[in-house]
Amino acid sequence: MNSVTAEGNSRLDKRHLITAGIITIWLTLVISLGLNNAYTTMPNQAPVTLIVSFISTYLLFTIVYTGFPAVREYLLGLDMRFLIMLNSWRMIGIGFIMLNMFGHLPALFAYIAGVGDALTAVAAVFLAFNLMKRKEGIPKRTIWRWNAFGLIDFILAVTIGILTRSDALLMQSNGINSDMMVAFPMVIIPGFLVQLLSLTHIIIFLQLRNNHRNDTFVKIK
Repeated sequence: MNSVTAEGNSRLDKRHLITAGIITIWLTLVISLGLNNAYTTMPNQAPVTLIVSFISTYLLFTIVYTGFPAVREYLLGLDMRFLIMLNSWRMIGIGFIMLNMFGHLPALFAYIAGVGDALTAVAAVFLAFNLMKRKEGIPKRTIWRWNAFGLIDFILAVTIGILTRSDALLMQSNGINSDMMVAFPMVIIPGFLVQLLSLTHIIIFLQLRNNHRNDTFVKIK
């Protein structure tokens, strides 16, 4: 291995370590806030902390991506297969349906979030596998549609989760609500996992626009 390649790999490894450190700090902050009931709300009160966390995440990402060329280069250079495979973790969304069966979550939220997550997760495995095995790559429109579906599913799930809280617009008549989603440990899902994985969708869109603008097929070397 020549010195230029070694230096490049070392620089990339440092970026990965910094990213892992930021994600760890982020998760620790969410856990700390959750343990101190910072996300919980009273009936008829908007989940301000959760909403602010979403706004802060996307605002900070936008500022860093547009303002720091080195960060932009790093994000656009991430392996798309890895970003896609991260969404296989969304299979845990099936747990929402189980919680509904035991009367802990409203059906509207549980099934939309659970089924949407499961479909995104299964498709993610097939997409990533084909990106690794097919020499010609896969159609860009296929990745775009999967990515759009996964991101829209998050938007719907979070919106419906907020609207099915206690005394909210879509709360079930039997009193079952989604309040547990802002209580620890469940708050880790909307407070951290949803935001982190939604960023993978945004990065994939950015990669498709910048790295594969004129490509019909996406091929990852």
